[in-house]
Amino acid sequence: MKETITRKIDFCDVDMTGVMWHGNYCKYYEDARCQLLKKLGFSYDEIYKRNHQIPLICLKIKYSRPCRFDQEVTITAELVKADHFLVIKYVIKDKETGKIMSTAETKHAFYDGNKKRALINAPEFIVKKLKEKQN
Repeated sequence: MKETITRKIDFCDVDMTGVMWHGNYCKYYEDARCQLLKKLGFSYDEIYKRNHQIPLICLKIKYSRPCRFDQEVTITAELVKADHFLVIKYVIKDKETGKIMSTAETKHAFYDGNKKRALINAPEFIVKKLKEKQN
C-alpha cells in the first residue's frame, strides 16, 4: 500500500545556497509515513493510545538531486512489510518533472509499553488492520 503527499520545500529547511539541508529530508519522509499509517488504519495516535510504539531503528537515504527552496515535490511512502519489523520505502520526486530527488527506507521495531519490551512480531491490532485493508 502507498500514500503520496505533495509539499513545497520550506525556507526554514534550506541552507544559505537554497538547497534543502540533508537532515530535513527526514521530516518530509515522516509526513508521508504519518499519512500512510492513517490510511492503513493505525495512526501514531492509535498506536500510542494502545500503549505501543514503533521506534525507528534504521534509516537509509540516497540523495540523487538537491531539493531547492519553493520546489514542489511529491513524497511517496510505501509499506514493504509489517511482520517482525515495520519497513517503509520512500521516494521524493519533483512534481513538475517527475525526477527522483531522493529515496529512503526506514525500519521500525514494535514496542509494547505495557510489557515494557520489544515485540517479536507486529501487534495483533496492526495485523488485523492490514488484513482488513488487503480484503
